[in-house]
Amino acid sequence: MKIAVLGSTGLTGRLVVARALERGHEVVALARRPAEVPVRASANLWVVRADVTEPGSVAAAVEGADVVVSGLGVTRKQDPAVLSEGARQIASAGPRVIWLTSLGMGGTQGALGAFNGALLKRVLRHEWDAKDAADRAVRGAGGTTVHAGPLTDGPYRGNGHLVRAEEFAPRLIPPRAPRAGIAALMVAEAETPRFADAAGIALFENR
Repeated sequence: MKIAVLGSTGLTGRLVVARALERGHEVVALARRPAEVPVRASANLWVVRADVTEPGSVAAAVEGADVVVSGLGVTRKQDPAVLSEGARQIASAGPRVIWLTSLGMGGTQGALGAFNGALLKRVLRHEWDAKDAADRAVRGAGGTTVHAGPLTDGPYRGNGHLVRAEEFAPRLIPPRAPRAGIAALMVAEAETPRFADAAGIALFENR
């Protein structure tokens, strides 16, 4: 399988690249600055320059891929439109999309209860609208959005899984999600789609 990774220089995206290579897939790592992709010796890895602000570059980079896995994120100093525009371009490019976003927003609003939901919106106010637009663009094209609570750099011991929105009980404290676990589960969803349906929503939950 050929997997294209958007946001491949980020903390989560680089783990998606590593996991996909470990699983024996061909990987196309998309990056605005290819030199920042942590390159490992592999005949199955191609690093391609692509920038959502340059029309056509993303679509060209994912041509021939079976699936696009996105760990794309923004900092407070970046224009959040990168998220919505990136999702729009990926969604219209053709391959199936698996898109990482935040638990409690988009298709999972209400999953954290009214108080924490309002708090989350305040914390993420810089990127809230762009993330919501990205969520709708991906699911509107038949892709899957993976909603995760606070991401950590801790080890992943296989103690997590993805569940459907209706199986996730609303809670005040969201489950923390190790980036390595999210990467593993997103690659697993690329290999064997379980959430590629009309809802297209998967939530990370600890076992």
